[in-house]
Amino acid sequence: MTILWFKRDLRISDHPALAFASVGEGAMLPLYIAEPEYWALPDTSARQWRFTAECLASLGRDLAALGAPLQVRTGEAVPILRDLAAAHGVTRIVSHQETGNLWTFRRDLAVRDWARANGIEWVELPQSGVVRRLSDRDGWARAREKEMRAPLVVAPAALRGVDGLMPCAVPDARDLGLAFDPCHGRQKGGRDLALSTLNGFLTERGLAYRGAMSSPVRAERACSRLSPYLALGAVSMREVAQAAAVRKSEAATARDGWSGSITAFSSRLAWRDHFMQKLEDEPTIETRCLHSAYETLRPRAPD
Repeated sequence: MTILWFKRDLRISDHPALAFASVGEGAMLPLYIAEPEYWALPDTSARQWRFTAECLASLGRDLAALGAPLQVRTGEAVPILRDLAAAHGVTRIVSHQETGNLWTFRRDLAVRDWARANGIEWVELPQSGVVRRLSDRDGWARAREKEMRAPLVVAPAALRGVDGLMPCAVPDARDLGLAFDPCHGRQKGGRDLALSTLNGFLTERGLAYRGAMSSPVRAERACSRLSPYLALGAVSMREVAQAAAVRKSEAATARDGWSGSITAFSSRLAWRDHFMQKLEDEPTIETRCLHSAYETLRPRAPD
């Protein structure tokens, strides 16, 4: 049996790991792990979890319709994977590669060591323009462009789930020990909202993007507002890049400003992968200055 471990890829469309895990005769257990220790980090919050929970609810509905209900577990990854492996005879874990932070990197190392020690294969597949173990940056842009132009991965028509497993409730922010964190007007999570936000930007809001993206007054409406959906994978980078390419082609002969705005937007999608690649290549920039000469200039208590 295979566990499909969802992380920052909360969708079924253009999901290479889902397509890979669905091949074969064994059952598949879709899994998301809500990790309280991760959500206790200083750069997480209840508002971020609520967005994540909304994406999980959307993903859960889509997976249930395919016949494999999403399982949501709360706790540490290794004990949860160990218990599921013992209960269901798991022989393989499939996930996408994750470029996260130092905490998620150490968690993945622990999962890797556990899987190896117990004879369980862990297959990690790329899902963006980030390349692991890149020897140098020569050719990275071409490789990223090739990945963005590849055909979207079609979701399976049906999945073979684990008999007897029902859909799991998504924990509330309070279940993870997160403090009350009201945020009036925050964006809502989910696949449908990701697509409508993308469509609204490419057909209406994005016309002023190039000139308004840096304006504290106009940027809220003129920018794509796709960042959280990309961060949680409610929509893939490839889906967004290809939709932008289609829109740019449509606007090529017009003189209304759309072509320039979509070009600027597409370049910033590439920048997103570029800076994720820098973190993948040099993970120490999370905790140290990019240039060592500046290390002693950082105040212990910045204002």
